Amino acid sequence: MKRFFYALVPLMGMLLLGSCSSKTYNVKAIFPDDSFNGKTALITASYNGSVLDSALIAEKTALFDGEIVEPVLALISCERTRGQLILEPGEITIDLQQPGSVSVASGTPLNKELGDLMEKYNQLMDEIMNYQGEDEDGFLHTVWTPKFTQEIGGIFKSNSNNDIGTMALMYLSKYGESDSLDAYFDQAGETVISREPIQKIIKQRQALKQTAEGMMFTDFTIEDSDGQSVSFSDYIGKGKYVLVDFWAGWCGPCKREIPHIREIYDKYNGADFMVLGVAVWEKPEETKKAIEELGIIWPSIINAQSIPTDIYGINGIPHIILFGPDGTIVARGLRGETMKAKVAEVLGK
Repeated sequence: MKRFFYALVPLMGMLLLGSCSSKTYNVKAIFPDDSFNGKTALITASYNGSVLDSALIAEKTALFDGEIVEPVLALISCERTRGQLILEPGEITIDLQQPGSVSVASGTPLNKELGDLMEKYNQLMDEIMNYQGEDEDGFLHTVWTPKFTQEIGGIFKSNSNNDIGTMALMYLSKYGESDSLDAYFDQAGETVISREPIQKIIKQRQALKQTAEGMMFTDFTIEDSDGQSVSFSDYIGKGKYVLVDFWAGWCGPCKREIPHIREIYDKYNGADFMVLGVAVWEKPEETKKAIEELGIIWPSIINAQSIPTDIYGINGIPHIILFGPDGTIVARGLRGETMKAKVAEVLGK
């Protein structure tokens, strides 16, 4: 199945609403050079990869025409060259760039909205990625994130019941101010709420609320790599503070946190404190290899896959949570020096 990539956010399961009557589209796709001549270009639906149309490329150009009942968020591709469009009634043009880049169509109302959203998103991402000031963290939280929320949020409000709004809400969920998200979800129309990516975000947000700081831990049981059942409650809520690292051996940022965790382990491991690794999203043999290579000596739950990440609303690793002696979640999202300071604080050392 084809997969469609839009900037940093995967767009799956998205179908735009339109008229119930069939209407004609005409798409002109211009490819980079003559090497594409004679090859077949495809328009595929981004929500399931189904082929909506195909055309031979001649003189660097593929011409598509047909009828569409509902506008569909789609991908046009040939080999490594790809572009995104909303297949809707009207005259649509897409000038594809060099292989490896993603172009955007123009010519119809929803394609203009799509282009405006992508342009704004890329401008904002360039702004934070190219920041040269000394206080990057301060700039991110006090300047960039509020600006991102306001500008992408404005696009969402104008499109709260179509899939431009769906994309905007996905961006807001990833980079916007967390305190504002409930309000945006409350404004989302049925079209947006019904989309698969938004349904996944809603489930994650519910999981985060159920496992927020101050809440009691949620147990899970898995079959480890040796075929034995192991439960989270075998370690959590047993009278110790437990620093839990949800990680994977393939994850570079996870590996970079290991020395910090090792420092904490060496300093505090004992009657009041322990460290636990929970390996997710990888094969057990890969985890075991990483444990050996990294010199990890604290206990590990292996082969947890997505069970704990679904429960705790984790969509990126490493994700490190500190649990209290009774199993209460003390802090989550810990990293580096902040993690060291929090452990020292709760242990009074």
